[in-house]
Amino acid sequence: MARPLWSGTIQISLVGFAVEIYPATSTTRPISFHEVDRNTLGRVHRQNVSAGPAPAEEPAEQGGSEDAEEIAAKHSTSLHLAPQANDSRATPEIPGEPSQHTVEKADIVKGYEYEKGKYAVVEPAELKNLRLAGKKTIEISQFAKAAEINPALYEKPYFVLPKAGPQATAFAVVRQSMMESGMVGVGEIVFSGRQHLMTLAPPHGRDQPGMMLYTLRFATELRDPRDYSKNLDSIHADAMQLSLAKQLIDAYTQPFEVSKFKDHYEEALRELVEAKINNLPVPEPEAEKKPGKVIDLMEALRRSLAQTNPTQGAAANGQAQSAAQDSKTAKPPKKPSATGTAKAKSAGAMARAASARKSKSA
Repeated sequence: MARPLWSGTIQISLVGFAVEIYPATSTTRPISFHEVDRNTLGRVHRQNVSAGPAPAEEPAEQGGSEDAEEIAAKHSTSLHLAPQANDSRATPEIPGEPSQHTVEKADIVKGYEYEKGKYAVVEPAELKNLRLAGKKTIEISQFAKAAEINPALYEKPYFVLPKAGPQATAFAVVRQSMMESGMVGVGEIVFSGRQHLMTLAPPHGRDQPGMMLYTLRFATELRDPRDYSKNLDSIHADAMQLSLAKQLIDAYTQPFEVSKFKDHYEEALRELVEAKINNLPVPEPEAEKKPGKVIDLMEALRRSLAQTNPTQGAAANGQAQSAAQDSKTAKPPKKPSATGTAKAKSAGAMARAASARKSKSA
């Protein structure tokens, strides 16, 4: 049986239960390659080298060899100064090439360059002993709706399964409560030498055992999309374009089944390798379909609808043509004619003259 990646306790206030965490994804590929020499077909191996000649070897102390912790303790207080050079382990120099020497695996440590050529050396044991909460306990600090979490934050999924025992009841109760409420727990976990933000979530399907744990990116790891924006938010679509786009989306809408999608790269890679093994011609690459050059968005939407549903495409085409015809044939409001305006002015003058005669006779 597979070994768990992490085992410990999930704590929610005073409620806790023991769990085991397993990776939910596989990194193995059906076909893997080795790097070989084209001329000899021999395997190519990597060698750890460092610039400059090898340092002088210190005489071995009596009483046995030192272990890794003693070596780390001896060098942890060093001033980051390179020891005296010694050419005993230096690789043969090539004219015109800088000298270098092979470095043993036990001598490779991590170094932070705080000044040019100066490093703060950190030993493996010091990294292992970092004081981080969550090494054996995941404390759920809050619950939130799953829809509130930006999908861009999700990093990697894991299976969470309860350990056998009376605590498994608490696991089942929390799992059922989260499924009914649509909530996820948010906390932090430490594994693979790092601290991770994570969510504890119910499974996607009710028939799936256990729960899911998703590692998340911290806010500082997510870039701002405004750094790449071309100020396209100000572009607005008209009602007819939106109507056709929604019809196109409806025409392509169907239940999502991940099994319908295949890794075509792996299939092509297998065909290539089998052809090489059997001394067959290399498969020809498939010609890519070039999309038709459509400049008008309305025309592209209408053609797309016609490909999925000819009846719906014809109806959409008729609606667009009707709307365009209406806009062309719409008559502007009538302006008063010059003759009518003159008649109105003449009638007004006659009325004023009659009024003046009446006032004189009076």
